[in-house]
Amino acid sequence: MEIFARNILASLPVNKRRLYQFIEGIEDSLAQQSETKEQFLTLLKEQLPHQQAANRFNMSLDETMKLMHKIEDEINEKLERKLQNYKWIDYTEQVYGNQVEAIKNKQCFLIFQ
Repeated sequence: MEIFARNILASLPVNKRRLYQFIEGIEDSLAQQSETKEQFLTLLKEQLPHQQAANRFNMSLDETMKLMHKIEDEINEKLERKLQNYKWIDYTEQVYGNQVEAIKNKQCFLIFQ
């Protein structure tokens, strides 16, 4: 799904893609700095990624929030449509054979349209 989401993001108009990547980049950085959910939320309140984006892209906070929600909705909608058009076949046993029990947190799928 991450590959599909990256492709969808790459297909967005430049202004939408830049805004989304700017905000996501700040949020990802804050998440990496945080050890707990509470610490992450505190950093979000301190850093205000949406306000930083509004300042950077010369928009109001309200415009930035609305556009970001619109972008997220667009990505989710396109991702949902893509996922409905593909078949996923679990190939874990074919790839790992007898080692399936040893690798409980990994799966292999064949994906085709």
